[in-house]
Amino acid sequence: MNKFAFLIFLVPFHLVAATQYDYPAPVNLLIEQGGKVVSKFDAPANMTGYVADFRGQVVTFYVTPDEQYLLTGAMLDAQGKNIGEQAVQSYVNGPKALQDWQTLESSHWVRDGSAAAKRVIYTFTDPNCPYCRKFWENARPWVESEKVQIRHILVGILKADSLGKAAAILGSDNPEGEFNKFESGITFNSLKSLATIPEELRAKLEQNHQIMSAMGARATPATFYHNQAGQLKMQMGLPPQAAMEDILGTLED
Repeated sequence: MNKFAFLIFLVPFHLVAATQYDYPAPVNLLIEQGGKVVSKFDAPANMTGYVADFRGQVVTFYVTPDEQYLLTGAMLDAQGKNIGEQAVQSYVNGPKALQDWQTLESSHWVRDGSAAAKRVIYTFTDPNCPYCRKFWENARPWVESEKVQIRHILVGILKADSLGKAAAILGSDNPEGEFNKFESGITFNSLKSLATIPEELRAKLEQNHQIMSAMGARATPATFYHNQAGQLKMQMGLPPQAAMEDILGTLED
């Protein structure tokens, strides 16, 4: 990322070919490299600030008044205030959060808990992930209260047979029952990894992996939930016990 920032800072307007985008040329360069401009705002020194979604990472950058140079990163005032923070949060907690949640909903998941539960969370789960299993175990009081449903987005990334095991669960006649028997240990040693995965099933699991990467998750479990303020958050790895109520809500009536 630093290499990219260094490159675009040094490229002047006249060296960047014109494109179809209605932005200054250095911004077009960022767009061509995978960035998506989501908003812009007035910045000090007659510069224009932008917020962009760059391959799942939200970044701010600033274009000089002559529109020839682009500077990336945080801009701080004399009091240490981040000039672009409000614009970033407006996007992260608004359009991006809504879009990310819809993306999670469109994935291929297995429900753990009552379909009537009002609280929904998503977590990326690998069948060979011991921390995923521990999270499943720690979440039993919430799931059994029927207040929470956990939607496990199955992926196969940890071991050679992970994808085959995920396919065996997702492709079974009763994915929910099969998943819970596996996580509870009933079929942990007997579940057979599919040696040949049907193309349709493979495509679903590949889509899950692509969504996981696009959401910025790099390991399992990776859990997405709304906190008490309604903000979409991600918990990487096994949630500590102190974070369970923030993720799953209170068990008290």
